[in-house]
Amino acid sequence: MTETAAAREIITVAVIDDDANVRQGLWWLLNNVIGIRCTGAYASCQEFFDNTGPAPDILLLDIAMPGVSGFDAIPLIKAKHPALKIIMHSNFDDDDKIMRARQAKVCGYILKNASAPQLYEAIEQVYRGNSVWPAGFEQDEPDFNNSIPHAFLKALKRRLGALADGKRKPD
Repeated sequence: MTETAAAREIITVAVIDDDANVRQGLWWLLNNVIGIRCTGAYASCQEFFDNTGPAPDILLLDIAMPGVSGFDAIPLIKAKHPALKIIMHSNFDDDDKIMRARQAKVCGYILKNASAPQLYEAIEQVYRGNSVWPAGFEQDEPDFNNSIPHAFLKALKRRLGALADGKRKPD
């Protein structure tokens, strides 16, 4: 974390993750760095909604959870806390999930295997109003209404692959 972040107010962060080890680890990591304080670590979205305290600045949100998934919770969270900045925190290094996060207009996506300094930097960047995305997804958000549908691109890739192999049609 830069000296600038340490010199200003504390960035408050909450975590929603169904894995107790992840929650406890993030709680410890975030509360042991200057400039960040973890204000809550919740096992489910419902636990987060039941919290009556002030909203944090940033929410680290897991995707795959029993009950309400992280993706399903995004509109509910935004309705209750419109100013809350959400970073998806996931094991999935999956283009479709990253694109879905972009479509949901969250502030970023970071993998759970990111180093502590990478996590701190992501939190600081999002707090400053920037977004954080895995390599290849950093550019401005595409206009999904005018972009080529994923299914079409997948079919086109199959067809081009077949043509490259000397076939007239894919198998």
